[in-house]
Amino acid sequence: MKIVNSHVHMVELDKMIEKMGNIELSGGISVLKDLESTLPLLNVDVLLSQMDEAGVEESFLFAVEAPIVYASNEYVKKLCDLYPQRFTGIASVNPLSETAVEDLEYAVKKLGLKGLKLHPPLQNFFMNDKKVFPVYQKAVDLDIPVIFHVGTTPFGSLCRLSQANPLLVDDVAVEFPDLRIMLTHLGTLWHNESFMVVEKNPNVYIDTAAYLYEIKELLNSNLIERIGSDKIIFGTDYPMPYAGKVHKIKDFVDCIKNLDIDENIKTKIFSENYKSMLYGKKGSSDSVNAEDMLKIHELKKL
Repeated sequence: MKIVNSHVHMVELDKMIEKMGNIELSGGISVLKDLESTLPLLNVDVLLSQMDEAGVEESFLFAVEAPIVYASNEYVKKLCDLYPQRFTGIASVNPLSETAVEDLEYAVKKLGLKGLKLHPPLQNFFMNDKKVFPVYQKAVDLDIPVIFHVGTTPFGSLCRLSQANPLLVDDVAVEFPDLRIMLTHLGTLWHNESFMVVEKNPNVYIDTAAYLYEIKELLNSNLIERIGSDKIIFGTDYPMPYAGKVHKIKDFVDCIKNLDIDENIKTKIFSENYKSMLYGKKGSSDSVNAEDMLKIHELKKL
């Protein structure tokens, strides 16, 4: 079975420090608690080794135009060019920038990146702010998905949780029904709200980059049937630590494999659902109009 990790960061550490300057960060920021163990994971050879150990053939590398997890579109392209069979690049732009639309078009058309990653609380914007709508429209025009961080963050006072509310995505999904959207982290403690948005909107997906205990507790057959077995996509949030543990991709693969759900659903999560999120569903339409309903009603009366 092919396994694709749809949520990986390779932080551009020197550029991140250059952008942030020599600022002091709160010691309470959980993601910074064990840097001696986490920083080595930013080596691409370590990532590839972890992928091989876990049986992961391909990973999506996220650019992020934001503090802490900064990685430029150019850096992501460079890694994808070095390992084209192993990595797919996802762009990022500052959605409030005057050049955001042009920056996104350049990242897709010139650099060959395949989607857009936005982190609203780190980038300090609200997902349903109409100022950002031109970026979403450009994503529709370019036929690429938008991936939103939703839910809590490990970044302390650098972020405002109000900007990570998954219910804000519902406004975006309604305004842009042709925009493919992926939420992250199973909602990260905003689980139910995230699942509501995924269940309601045919164009919204969600990834599994959550704590292992959350995956085990949340991804049961009833929930999967309700939100759709084609809506859940495997991801791990490499190299971020979780529950005080150093990130290990194999732990997440094993967690999904050991779920008490149908094997066909596991295959969808690992290796099928990302395709429709990334490239769209080809030649399929589930729409029903009033005339169709009337015909069905008349047939039932016969």
